[in-house]
Amino acid sequence: MRVEEPERLFFVTTRTLEEVFWLHPLLSSKLKPENRAARRMVDAKRSRLRRKLERLVTSANRRRPENQPKLTVEEAEKLAEDCVSSALARALAFFAEKGLPPVEVFAVVVMSNHLHLVLRAPGKNLAAFMGYFLARVAQTLNLLLGRVGPVFPRRYDAQPILDEEAAAGRVKYVLENPKKAGLVRCFTEWPGFVAVAGLHEADVLETHHFDRSAWQLAKRPAERARYWRRGRLHLSRLPGMESLPRPVYRATVKSWCDSRPAERCLGVDGVLDADVNQRPKKPKRSRRPYAFGSPEQVDAYREASRLRYAAYDACRALAKLGDRVEWPEGMYAPG
Repeated sequence: MRVEEPERLFFVTTRTLEEVFWLHPLLSSKLKPENRAARRMVDAKRSRLRRKLERLVTSANRRRPENQPKLTVEEAEKLAEDCVSSALARALAFFAEKGLPPVEVFAVVVMSNHLHLVLRAPGKNLAAFMGYFLARVAQTLNLLLGRVGPVFPRRYDAQPILDEEAAAGRVKYVLENPKKAGLVRCFTEWPGFVAVAGLHEADVLETHHFDRSAWQLAKRPAERARYWRRGRLHLSRLPGMESLPRPVYRATVKSWCDSRPAERCLGVDGVLDADVNQRPKKPKRSRRPYAFGSPEQVDAYREASRLRYAAYDACRALAKLGDRVEWPEGMYAPG
């Protein structure tokens, strides 16, 4: 059961169907690590990576349904560069048009088969935002892979973050995830998409995406250049740190991370060489925490949630009898 808590930060996770590597950096990022040595390594592999993408596109074009355009490799590169960032930007723009307070995006990392975000939804629209965002990601990946159907098999997981220390810990987790997974020595080497305010040249990232709906309405013309749209992804700073100068915020965030490089890792080469249709041999299985905070805070939050759910059940029973009820804050009528 979801509860909308507009003042609360949430740590959000979702995984691909059967944990297949459809979020591989080749399909979901600009392939520009922050680390210079890693960036040079990626640049040295550009032609090889382009050939790999070209093979994927050629294979995808053979089996495309009629309502999908047959992509050129240049179009595929543009789609892949902003797969996740443009989906976030489009979700922000969509709900801004509805007049809702903007969802705040504090941190994002895209691994090969899952992604993590730290978010806050002051407009009580976290569920709607995630639904719209993940649909756009799935749409782009299906376009790149020439497939139809779900990319994410179930709803996302969202755990509340109960204090500032826990928020810093979740941002640290997002940044260090590629390193903790044994993929690269440091998060700055990760060739996939990772975004935190202060990490990039600006806190507003320019994105672009293909407007497939407009292309369909125009009866699918062969010339598609006019159907590319621009967007802007705004990255927010953690609450209480908004007034810090940008270099100070960046240094503070980096100070939360372990500066020691991983002793053993797959490396940038190994990450990029992985097949996008692979999946882990031993997928990780671990129970997610109920919430993030001190043990006392988590216990108190769990008890408050228990009382809230009990109140919801009581309201639902009365509603079934035809009574008019006022649902608990942040909860809504079934269906």
